[in-house]
Amino acid sequence: MRGKWNKKSKIDLKQGVFLCKLKMRLITDIKENKGLIEASIKKYGHGAEHNYWNLRYLDGKKTKSAFFSYEDGSGIMCIMNGKSMEMLPGILAPEKNNLGVLKGFLDYALFKESMEKVFVVLPAGYKEAISRVKRYKVPKYQRTFYLPVYNLKKWDNSMPGKKWKKLRNLFNKLHSHHKVLFTPCRDIDRGDLRKIVGDWKKKRGSTEGLWQPQFYDNIIENNFKGLENARSLVVDGIPCTISGGWRIPHSNNYYSALGLSNYKFEGVGEVSTIYELNLLRRKEYSYVNFGQSDKPLLDFKKKFYPEKIEAEVLFSASKSV
Repeated sequence: MRGKWNKKSKIDLKQGVFLCKLKMRLITDIKENKGLIEASIKKYGHGAEHNYWNLRYLDGKKTKSAFFSYEDGSGIMCIMNGKSMEMLPGILAPEKNNLGVLKGFLDYALFKESMEKVFVVLPAGYKEAISRVKRYKVPKYQRTFYLPVYNLKKWDNSMPGKKWKKLRNLFNKLHSHHKVLFTPCRDIDRGDLRKIVGDWKKKRGSTEGLWQPQFYDNIIENNFKGLENARSLVVDGIPCTISGGWRIPHSNNYYSALGLSNYKFEGVGEVSTIYELNLLRRKEYSYVNFGQSDKPLLDFKKKFYPEKIEAEVLFSASKSV
């Protein structure tokens, strides 16, 4: 029965990184268990996605946000969609226990919850380890996401020199022809913010081509609760972008979770990003992670010269028989 502690389960890894005799359960009422999830994040949080409201906003008509929990506070944030389940990146556990926690999650989802498929998002090494376990079937296909990370101590808002000429010209051109403001989203009418999301969805294609599009709608309806630095670039009185995110647990780093644009004016996406970097620099964050990107989106983010680009792979696991 979901939400109740399961009988003690032993996870014995040949890799020798984790031997666990802990009770585990799948929590599907994340509102009622907000304190438990936040306590797990406070204890073990380290990743960009480790934010309770991030999980909360993924709840939708076709999806159910859930939390796979061990009694010691470790766990995995995930979403359920019919007979499939997908974890959010980052395992809430001491690093030495990550593989054990992941196997416990897969076993619970596939064999107790009878999920047909579980999608995992982690660095490629985890796929290699899971592929060696006979009870799992792991296809060769995977999708790679790139995560550009920027050193804010090196960010210079004057964007000097030839390296920054194109961005500097976009910034100056927009300001020379229009009135531009970088405004807190809470000061903007929700209808205008919904319109940005709608225009962005149309530009990106049908909602079927977007990952969990209800995420953005839920954020607006909840007035950006749980987010920091939510801003919109307003051009000639028209809100054109939405940006925002949160501090990554146990760090002085920031995750930019939102980056939407209605594309109404040339350069609004770039100029909004410049303003966001300026804001984060003033607030003295050390690094900012601009989140998962496929190749085309990564090309846009490379305009701001990340210090490093991390990578994660999305792959699936199912029962081997």
